[in-house]
Amino acid sequence: MAALRLPPRGGPALGTLLRPLCSWADGLFHSMAQPGTWDRFYTQQDTAGTPRHFNWFFDYTAISGLLLPTLQGCGPSEPNASPTRVLDVGCGTSDLGLGLYRDSPHPVHISCVDVSPVAIRSLHRLLQEVPPPRHPLSQLHLHVADATDLEGGGFGDGSFHLVLDKGTCDSLLRCPQGPGQAGRLVAECLRVLRPGGSLLQFSDEDPDARVPFLEQAGGAGVTVQEVGHIGGICYYVYTLCRLAPETPTNGALD
Repeated sequence: MAALRLPPRGGPALGTLLRPLCSWADGLFHSMAQPGTWDRFYTQQDTAGTPRHFNWFFDYTAISGLLLPTLQGCGPSEPNASPTRVLDVGCGTSDLGLGLYRDSPHPVHISCVDVSPVAIRSLHRLLQEVPPPRHPLSQLHLHVADATDLEGGGFGDGSFHLVLDKGTCDSLLRCPQGPGQAGRLVAECLRVLRPGGSLLQFSDEDPDARVPFLEQAGGAGVTVQEVGHIGGICYYVYTLCRLAPETPTNGALD
């Protein structure tokens, strides 16, 4: 299972880091926003004929202790409630969605979305190797869709309790098209959240850079938590919530 850290904005060339994994890595940085780039990338990852997980930053096990309690807290609280709905944007062949599907003691419906059909086909093959979910009502669905245009992929307003982004916003911010597409990604993630739902972005970017971007793209109320040091790198989780509508108090004017 491969894992890779993205360079900081304006930092070392991405090609230097990806060259052991991708023969055309030097050109990848300039085309990370183009869907065909990822088809080519994941095709090369699958040249041996046996798909494998590729994780940006770290794998599922590094953050499962944070995610599973979060998952329990963000879904419906009443007994026999409907499953918690989770969206993993830009999933690639990460083991994030599959791990949550397998391990959650509460029912979850997880949708993994990526713009690359090659990645989704590989992830579908990897899904066949996953043990049955811990909860019998849990489901996992794979979709080919653009995370910056989730409406075009058929995802309506208020569809999910939790949206996960591990490296997708980072990859957009580091390409020439940069903040524009990353801003659309954040807006779409917040649109598909139910009131009270949360967007979690995992990143190695320093809060001094990421928080102002997220406040501009998604509004105030960004919280930051240090995930920890993994491979000598400090990672963070940035949380944005879609506010629930205010309930009128007794005595409020009509």
